[in-house]
Amino acid sequence: ILVSLSAHAETDDVKEWHKQIVFKLQSNRSFPRLAMGETGTAKVGFVLDRQGNLVSHWLEESTGNRALDEESLVVLERAKPFPIPPPDLKEDRMTFSIPIIFRGRPGWSGQESGVWDEEQARLRAKVNNICRGC
Repeated sequence: ILVSLSAHAETDDVKEWHKQIVFKLQSNRSFPRLAMGETGTAKVGFVLDRQGNLVSHWLEESTGNRALDEESLVVLERAKPFPIPPPDLKEDRMTFSIPIIFRGRPGWSGQESGVWDEEQARLRAKVNNICRGC
């Protein structure tokens, strides 16, 4: 499972905060047994408040597989609470839209040679699109 965030121009503190969010999401990910062998990308939206609380979340784009779609939402629930935003961000609520990529290899731990590094590189490249005031 790959999770990524994006944001506009950001300070080092905001970049670090995004990394912390990505880490929380990745460390709470799981591949649903009912979907082993399946692949897909779900796009999930969510809103965080100034305390790092998950205010709301929703499925923006389906994988076409109910188990994968449900897992893409559950990973947000498991990751609560999120890190507190840095003072650089003045918004009371921050809205994110993230893709969660499922690759259905039985027994996949996410750390197979090359796959993990490639996904991490893609993830770092996408930590550049936060929707402010959405």
